[in-house]
Amino acid sequence: MTDFTESYANKLIKGMARYSFERNPMVMCKMPLSVYVSGGIEKVLEFAIRWKADAIIGQFDEKDDLDIFRKNGIIAIAQDNRKRFEGVSNITADYSAQGREAARYLITQGARNFGFYGLAGRVWSDERREGFISEIAGALDGAIVSVIERSSMDEIWWYDLEKVREWLKSLPKPVAILACDDNMAFHIVEACNQMGEQGLRIPDDVMLLGMDDDESLCQLSSPTLSSFKPMVEHAGYCVAKQIDDRMLLPLEKRFSEYSDIRVMPGSVVTRRSTDIFFHENPYIKKVCDYIQHHYTESVKVDELVALVPMSRRLLEKLFLSEMKVSIHQFIIRLRIDRMIVLMAQGHTPQEAADIMNMDSKALSRSFKAVMGKTPAEYARNMETV
Repeated sequence: MTDFTESYANKLIKGMARYSFERNPMVMCKMPLSVYVSGGIEKVLEFAIRWKADAIIGQFDEKDDLDIFRKNGIIAIAQDNRKRFEGVSNITADYSAQGREAARYLITQGARNFGFYGLAGRVWSDERREGFISEIAGALDGAIVSVIERSSMDEIWWYDLEKVREWLKSLPKPVAILACDDNMAFHIVEACNQMGEQGLRIPDDVMLLGMDDDESLCQLSSPTLSSFKPMVEHAGYCVAKQIDDRMLLPLEKRFSEYSDIRVMPGSVVTRRSTDIFFHENPYIKKVCDYIQHHYTESVKVDELVALVPMSRRLLEKLFLSEMKVSIHQFIIRLRIDRMIVLMAQGHTPQEAADIMNMDSKALSRSFKAVMGKTPAEYARNMETV
């Protein structure tokens, strides 16, 4: 029971279906969210009993007493919504870490002015905001993040974007904005587009990053929307396995032995909304642009020196000062992010290396040095619990 108009829920279902195909067949039913909206948690229970359900996965409200499922012999698993529940498994994540990773990405794009557009009172939005702000504060002295959040009761400007437009106009430019999810990022796109020719341009004035990588929404956006892509399908696989494992337990243990299912972090999928570098220094911008287009090749620092009127030592020193990472680290990070995206799409580490036209052994060494595990180990974590 969830909002199946969003890709997050459908990715969970896809992961569960993969487990069902590979390990143990399961029958799954998509319960319309309208059942919950019209009749509350009691109506959901009635629906589940009628279907003879062994387990239910849903976006529940904090007021809901999920113990009614246990009393009726049904395993309940809560998809993060307003808060995490006690007494049941939650499909959750280290959202603060996701926010920090998003901040690091925007910082390496040269951003120095920041905004966050969120949904107050939702654990995934609140923690992404906290991680985003803390990472920026630690990396950039004096940097301030302007925050605007919609509350669940704030329906007045859910469709009226005037408040969003005024906020955008007030921010120092250029500005990098993290939205708590892709739906909220789409509001920013709409607000900028509605300003007309004299308005704000994405990504020139506003670098925009969403979360969760809803591919249809990201591609529908104009310009296309960059987004942080967590490993949601893998989490769905883990959900199905936990249900399968718990069903093998005696009834008295089935509801006492459980644990949260954590969505693994992923990486940013870069599209047009962040495909730019914000740098006052034109030489650093030129170097970053060159690296962005050649990072899968054997980029030599001497090649970069030839692009700008400065010595190698000065370029390396200036790059580190501006980007907060060395040239080598910057290149490695781009390669690793690309490899993670390819593996998330189902490619093996060797296939990913081949697509990038890179030596798999060298890439694996760099991957392990940064991520703490080899690409093969990382890929196995995507596939198994």
